[in-house]
Amino acid sequence: MTVVSIDPDSMHALLKKVTRQTDQLDTALSGFRSTADGGAASGKIALIVRAAIEAAQSASNLARGVRDIALVAIDDHSKTEEEIIASLDNFAEENL
Repeated sequence: MTVVSIDPDSMHALLKKVTRQTDQLDTALSGFRSTADGGAASGKIALIVRAAIEAAQSASNLARGVRDIALVAIDDHSKTEEEIIASLDNFAEENL
């Protein structure tokens, strides 16, 4: 059996960096305008800018989701066998 060992404090510090970076990305994205004054190409430029902003926002949301899953995994990793069994029993009662 393989044993997995993690340092929760280091992981939390790393995941705080992810939070700061996604917050910075969200702030930067909120400053973009999706309109442009490009003459005949304005409509196409606005479409491209909106698509880029949506893609960047999706990336930010994905990073937050991965961070949330990692935090739960870190917390679950430190549970005792009894806590794990109780959690699985509760899950089975709620979902079966």
